[in-house]
Amino acid sequence: MSLACETPAVSFTSSSVRPATLDDLPLFEACERTGFNENRRSSRASLRRSITSPSQLALVIEGKAKRRKPVPAGCAVVFQYKRSLRVYSLAILREFRMLGLGEALVRHIVEFAASHGYERVSLEADMNNPKLVNWYRKFGFEPVRSLSDYYGPGEPAVRMVLSPTGRQGSPESVVIVVEEPGRMRDCCPGVQFCSATDYLVDTNYADSNRFHVLNLCSSYKTHSMGYYVSLLASARNHRVTPSVMTVKDVTTPLVAQSLLDELKDAINPKQLPDKGEILELTIILGRTPDPCRAELARKLFSLFAIPFFTITMEWREEGWKFRKVKLLHLRQVANKHPALLRSALDAFCLKKRYNRPKLKSYQYDLAILADAAEPTPPSNAMALEKFRKAAERVGFFVEFITKADHRRICEFDALFIRETTAMDNHTYAMSRHAYTEGLVVVDDPWSIMLCSNKVYLQERLAHAGVTQPRGWHLTHKECKPSFLRTLPLPLVLKLPESSFSLGVFRVSTMEELTEKLAEMFRHTDLVIAQEFLVSAYDWRVGLLDNKPLFACKYFMANNHWQIYNWQEPEQGDDFSGRSEAVPVDQVPSHILKAAVQASSLIGNGLYGVDLKDMGGKACVIEVNDNPNVDAGIEDIILGDELYERIMRSIYNRIEAERHQVRYIY
Repeated sequence: MSLACETPAVSFTSSSVRPATLDDLPLFEACERTGFNENRRSSRASLRRSITSPSQLALVIEGKAKRRKPVPAGCAVVFQYKRSLRVYSLAILREFRMLGLGEALVRHIVEFAASHGYERVSLEADMNNPKLVNWYRKFGFEPVRSLSDYYGPGEPAVRMVLSPTGRQGSPESVVIVVEEPGRMRDCCPGVQFCSATDYLVDTNYADSNRFHVLNLCSSYKTHSMGYYVSLLASARNHRVTPSVMTVKDVTTPLVAQSLLDELKDAINPKQLPDKGEILELTIILGRTPDPCRAELARKLFSLFAIPFFTITMEWREEGWKFRKVKLLHLRQVANKHPALLRSALDAFCLKKRYNRPKLKSYQYDLAILADAAEPTPPSNAMALEKFRKAAERVGFFVEFITKADHRRICEFDALFIRETTAMDNHTYAMSRHAYTEGLVVVDDPWSIMLCSNKVYLQERLAHAGVTQPRGWHLTHKECKPSFLRTLPLPLVLKLPESSFSLGVFRVSTMEELTEKLAEMFRHTDLVIAQEFLVSAYDWRVGLLDNKPLFACKYFMANNHWQIYNWQEPEQGDDFSGRSEAVPVDQVPSHILKAAVQASSLIGNGLYGVDLKDMGGKACVIEVNDNPNVDAGIEDIILGDELYERIMRSIYNRIEAERHQVRYIY
């Protein structure tokens, strides 16, 4: 980096820094020639890559004189890493040196690092040029390591590092937002607050997604200042505590109880309290005044993600039951628990938080929900990797998430679920949450709801005239021996809400029928019975946007009546029957027609319709909202194109959503 002490040929009244374009390539070449020795210069191709690369920051500083156009006078190339910036080169043209432009360019880079949440800025300076090293010291850069022969034999360098301090108040990019920072300094001395107004209007916050916002405004009610801080934080892709959805969840008793149930095993004590015992616990950023409840407070804060609250629970036979939650204001907590508040704020700001690196420029962010521990997932590991690669080709930045990431849904543009879905687990809750946050979701919540409920599905298909096995809705009251004897045996019995052939049983005798019904009625008031149709294989037609995508023949498991033998799940290769992929254009027309008709009754998502071909007549068994897409099975015909079609559909849905109104029921 060159900064010669020469008398300037011109003078400027001001300067400004802007991103470089390819039109600035000659300027960069000129700066290389006049600023660096030949063995240290970057090539034209390298400079071009720096200007066009999404992972590098190429900057131009321009000098301004009165009534004259800005004059490009110098440039810099900065490498952007996950948590740091590296100044790769910085030079000012010879005729514009000694005008303060180099200093302005360095300060711009440091301010950019601070405002965008980077933890440090590094550079390498010529160790044989102590004047240059001292020049960088005045900005706060400090030597951390000597690099022998860095530029060449006998040409050492020194690595220098600066830790920027930005308005966010901590190196971990935490922004603590309150309505009136001045009034809070007395009760929280030393804590750096940001006003809600500054956060909402300051472009330093709007232009970066590297912040974690701790919203401590006095109210989160709709249209309040606190509400808009959380709302805009989500829109800016900032992590925010609390989110708008979090506040709604906690203040809705049914939702709050369902959240509490997620931690049922973790929060229920080993020594059970007396029935009816009331527990009232104040939680301050995961801490509590009661040291005996420290672990419980940490888990409840992780679950509810509200800064300050008091939760009241009642002990019953099945565990702690939610009664109410009261949100607390910062000033209340500061007056009653000042020491605990200070330690909690310090711990929150020092907590490590890792942002997702994006070294390419992607149009949208896609979350893929998957569970590596699931024994029979809808997509195997190789298929998930193919989905990731296809999504990146289409234009998505992809992150695999788990149910533990349900609070981060608003960070993404779309959610693709690759776990077995059900109404009574986190998959439906996350799908519903994602949809209400404005994401494109596959599987969408209504598809999960409708396909999971076999009662709805049977009625819906019957009403539309779709051929399916004869069926009966059985209730405990009507299942008298005289009625049961009228049913044809063997029969297939199904729980109303079941997935992946679980909760599905075949009975062949009256004794089996009576015994199995008695067992099922202990779990449900309604059981579905269907006639048993014999076939060597089932058709599975995969559909997307109401168009056939793939087709397979699934053969029955060895010595079993189903594709999967759930009665002996540990029998290895015999657990499932073989499969045979079939080109869509070779599938019998009546099978395709029935599949399209059945799936269109649910929606336009990704579905798998199971059918039997009974003498040239298609009989629909069920519609699945979360069909298997496994590498080596469903993708044999289309290969990677299958994954890309699905990703392209999600991408197109996001584009379409930009131009239409969403209605949430």
